Amino acid sequence: MKCFNHQTREAIAVCAYCGRSLCAGCIPSATAARIVCSSGCETGLARDAKAVQLLLDKSAQSARASAFYCYLCSVLSAGAAIAAWYMLPSPFLIYFTAACALVLWAAGFWYGRVARKHNLD
Repeated sequence: MKCFNHQTREAIAVCAYCGRSLCAGCIPSATAARIVCSSGCETGLARDAKAVQLLLDKSAQSARASAFYCYLCSVLSAGAAIAAWYMLPSPFLIYFTAACALVLWAAGFWYGRVARKHNLD
């Protein structure tokens, strides 16, 4: 592959943002974590990294909210199971609401783990 700027030189790197091939003379800094061909590409790469971080933060926030609502619904379902035990002689309703409480608690636990994993990354 040939350099984008110098068609006669062999490329040794590719811009991380736009994908242009670069020769040794076109690389601005060999010690950079990600090689870019221009300041515009460097700005675009930083903007993209910020957007990805925002998405990850929102994902963790959504997982925390989902965990909270699952725990809340689990408590309400458990309360309904207890109320059905004392007020209604329907075993199906008792078992169904108790099972819903267990499933919702497990879902809340799972969402909580996902949220903690996103915070650790």
